[in-house]
Amino acid sequence: MNMKRINQRDFIESIQKLRKTESKKGEAFYDMAIKLANNGFKMEAYILILATWNFGHFRYVVKNFNIQKFKKKVEKVQYSIDKMKEETIRYINFDKYEKDIDKIYTNLAQIDGVKYTGASKVMHLMNPHLFVMWDNNIRGQKLKRHYQKLGIVKKGYWSSKRYGDDAKSYIHFLKDIQGLFGHLTYQDNTRTFAKAIDEYNYWNISRPIRKMQEAEK
Repeated sequence: MNMKRINQRDFIESIQKLRKTESKKGEAFYDMAIKLANNGFKMEAYILILATWNFGHFRYVVKNFNIQKFKKKVEKVQYSIDKMKEETIRYINFDKYEKDIDKIYTNLAQIDGVKYTGASKVMHLMNPHLFVMWDNNIRGQKLKRHYQKLGIVKKGYWSSKRYGDDAKSYIHFLKDIQGLFGHLTYQDNTRTFAKAIDEYNYWNISRPIRKMQEAEK
């Protein structure tokens, strides 16, 4: 991604605006999921984040969601997760762990109710310091004219680049994120750096695009 690196002041101000403006309900579910994961209830945490933060997909399969199949997929990738447990988005060498990330993402995205957006959210709970969440807005899969109106694009921090849905595209996204945000200073005991990046992206990409779509209906 041939973009400018994110400005420190712009980063902090965006996060502060989000936390002052947005409803606390969504964040309450996130905090609950993190607490569950930290206390050993990982599967419960994953299901909670899917049912709340991936509701658009999960609602269609909730009655028939195959929990046992999901558990087997999680167990299948646990070794790869454990290998990266000390890694963070700022310092990880993605070339070293590309096969592991590919394996995790691909296995999770195969599950109905998880798919591509949900895979990144579950992966974030698996390692909140490393994996940054994404959605269709951030993947560049909306109308190009909407991206051209974004302040973040006008400033040169983002583009209307379109990422695919596969694991290689997610890895490419993570590499871009590392390049754009890795130089920033961030100190907050309530949120990881990877979560703060997600908040920045939501405030500057997902939120305004959704508002544009609503205004055009």
